[in-house]
Amino acid sequence: MFRSPFAESSQDEIEVSQFSYDVYRAFLEFLYTDQVSMEPEDAIHLMDLANAYCEPKLKYLCERIIKQGITTCNAAMLYSAALKFKAEELEEFCFRFALNHMTAVIQSEAFIKLDPELMKDFILKASQQGAFKT
Repeated sequence: MFRSPFAESSQDEIEVSQFSYDVYRAFLEFLYTDQVSMEPEDAIHLMDLANAYCEPKLKYLCERIIKQGITTCNAAMLYSAALKFKAEELEEFCFRFALNHMTAVIQSEAFIKLDPELMKDFILKASQQGAFKT
């Protein structure tokens, strides 16, 4: 790659800016130690990087961090990310959490910021699970 006609072949430094410094640092930490620790909101981005580099163990560790750090304030955002990254077990976990805390979750800022189509699908799925029965 560095000896071909790519722009990087003539540069001394290559800037990698798709993710934050903390995400790249956590990724390197994982590569050297097989461990990772970060906030659930940042673990979402690390899970994206784990997908990009086909690191299933790192993806699993990120899912564990997210599950341990889920709250009514971030549940909707984490559910959306689980769908985006095709993390089915995490998706189900976030959905069940949201069902158990429905009132607080749907009043959260994260829920209000959901994509309208995703919000509609979530409400439909929740209603099929009996969330709105009186």
